[in-house]
Amino acid sequence: MNVPLEESVTLSAKYPITVAKSHAIFEKGSPIRKVNYKVGEKLDRSDNKVLGKKKHGGQYVDEHSILCIVECEDDSVYSIRAGVKGKLIEVNENLIENPQLLFNKAETDGYVAVVLQKLGVECNMSNSVSREEYDKNIEQ
Repeated sequence: MNVPLEESVTLSAKYPITVAKSHAIFEKGSPIRKVNYKVGEKLDRSDNKVLGKKKHGGQYVDEHSILCIVECEDDSVYSIRAGVKGKLIEVNENLIENPQLLFNKAETDGYVAVVLQKLGVECNMSNSVSREEYDKNIEQ
């Protein structure tokens, strides 16, 4: 039996979630005290465990879901949101031990999490910008 490709394959993309250089965390410049993946009384993102190539067990998130809470030395607190709709497949546990990675290597080793998004799923972030727009704003 032949099954059309679009019915037999679910296309998806992995999105590493990082904190934008224009975020208030960077503007204030206060050292980061703690990155906490416990975002609710009963919800700890670091307890997220996925299995297999379909990533069974991953927590579903949408663009407004809080992935972690960042606490700075000046007592400011920031909720970092997913920004995309999909399945949480990884949190960066290195941030728990070394929260300064968020500052020092924000776009590489300082990523917050990885979300698996099905292609074609739209998210509705009214304040999001394209990569080109983001790069242009950072250069200014």
